[in-house]
Amino acid sequence: MSSGSSLQESTSDNRRLLHYTMKIADRLAARHFFCDILGMKILRHEEMDFACAAQCNGDFVSPWSKTMVGYGNENSVFVFELNYNYDVEGYEYGNDFSSVTIRNRQAVANAHQLLDKKFIETDNSQSIIVRSPDGHRFILINDDVSPGGNPVQCLSLNVSNLKKSVDYYTRLLEMKINEKEFDDNHVKLYYGLTTTDQDSHVKTKAGFLLDNQCQLELIQVKTPINRGTGYGRKAFSCPISDVESIEKLIENDEHMILIPSMELGDLPDSKVKVVILSDPDEHEICFVGEENYFKACETDPDAENKFYKGLENKPDDPNKYVIGEDESTKQHDTQ
Repeated sequence: MSSGSSLQESTSDNRRLLHYTMKIADRLAARHFFCDILGMKILRHEEMDFACAAQCNGDFVSPWSKTMVGYGNENSVFVFELNYNYDVEGYEYGNDFSSVTIRNRQAVANAHQLLDKKFIETDNSQSIIVRSPDGHRFILINDDVSPGGNPVQCLSLNVSNLKKSVDYYTRLLEMKINEKEFDDNHVKLYYGLTTTDQDSHVKTKAGFLLDNQCQLELIQVKTPINRGTGYGRKAFSCPISDVESIEKLIENDEHMILIPSMELGDLPDSKVKVVILSDPDEHEICFVGEENYFKACETDPDAENKFYKGLENKPDDPNKYVIGEDESTKQHDTQ
């Protein structure tokens, strides 16, 4: 594949790892960690009065908010979707999530200066391992990527059977193996390109950057995967024509489709097509049609103000529950 501003035909190389969804219990604490410590910015913020049809906020019917944070626009940098359910005070986090690796000197300096020591796991001259207020583990490398690069290097998830998971992600989802990061205990997978050319900016037809994406690491653990109630979801972009073909491929291989392909959004010309899958360990995977999502994921210059305005919303639910997905509040109980 050529470098520069080339546009690619529709292949699995046209797919991009976009973001990872995290459920949070305290928006201000999360903002302090992601923005003041890690150095990200609020890219978008939305308030929702009712549950997401694609269960983006989990299996809940409560009002919720979505805050996207990252080092740059989602069309070129891996970001995080922080979901806050108003009627949840906390979650039980399982062993499905392992860590996120970020290469950013300023984040390391901020952690030393601003982060409460109880959130620091290990600390040495090369890196520091910290935990977010909700317990998510971040490995911060004391180094910087090239200008315009992607500081978020790797999303690491635990799996119970590495061979089975590798087959799922490579054969069915057509991810590629990083041959330098592959042994009996872990593997790193990726879409797009890995280049050494700092000026390379290969994009899809819709405009998503393909170079040097965040990689997905799968780590085999000896215990069964427990996702708890605080589980996350990873999202990939792909040409809209791929959404149904991916769904059909998964269906034919008799793997789980959590939510069949559907359209999200209010306006006919901006509806985003998605399908939600569940891998062998029930890690959730969203594939989203890139053509309409490219505009939907643009950074909102007023996002910070919307975030703070959202803090004024204080729904008072007398049935508020303490720890994650209480049976009485699950979506299927209201249908």
